[in-house]
Amino acid sequence: MIKAIVLDLDGTLLKEDKTVSQETINALLKFKSQSNKILFATARPPRDAYKYVPKELRDNPIICYNGACVINSQKQILYRKEMTQKDILEILKEIKKFGYNQLCLEIDDALYSNFDTSEFFGNALTQIVDLEKLEFETAYKAIICSENPIPKDLLEELPHFVKGVVTDNGTICQIMNSEVSKWNTIKSLTEKLGIDTKNIIAFGDDYNDIDMIKNAGIGIAMGNAEENVKKVANFVTDTNMNDGVAKYIKQKILEEVER
Repeated sequence: MIKAIVLDLDGTLLKEDKTVSQETINALLKFKSQSNKILFATARPPRDAYKYVPKELRDNPIICYNGACVINSQKQILYRKEMTQKDILEILKEIKKFGYNQLCLEIDDALYSNFDTSEFFGNALTQIVDLEKLEFETAYKAIICSENPIPKDLLEELPHFVKGVVTDNGTICQIMNSEVSKWNTIKSLTEKLGIDTKNIIAFGDDYNDIDMIKNAGIGIAMGNAEENVKKVANFVTDTNMNDGVAKYIKQKILEEVER
């Protein structure tokens, strides 16, 4: 029996304008009212994740930075796993070998970069600095931005203590501590809640969702998901624009409970 739903945000729960339909909100609230749990798992930082999760659902834990951080409804940090400044400087050194110079760092819920990020992140508040001279102790995530697809060869050249995932049609590479993933953090949270992983449904659309879709009891790919995501899923629902999350919950979970 399903006891928890895990939801990616962009391309999954959120429509293209970053809203969530009332139909989806109502389906999730009804699921939760049956003594079930809801978790959100996103690559976004806490400042954005909290903003985009509908207010009716903000009393649920939010996994941020692909699993490097978890916040509660009061925006308090429940868990964190970061990289050191030494790690970051070595990453900078490696990616320059591939000709990549546009890099961002997520530090204490603030974005720092060595270039204007508006093309990639819109109106995100970014502090433009010399990252090699920036004073900090740890960072949640390093982000490589590229106008052209980033080759997977780059991931293989990263230092062993970090790992990367390429998202956003190949234009962004997100680099985190090697122990970080959405699925690792989901497992930790659900274990504390006494929920077996076979009783979890995970919804996602991009490469950083593959682990949780592949390992959850039921993995659901959105209709708009990357093809490699669909290949590992148990089921492909409708797109984020057509309330694919709500449709699956209503047809496959709520209706079965009511029978």
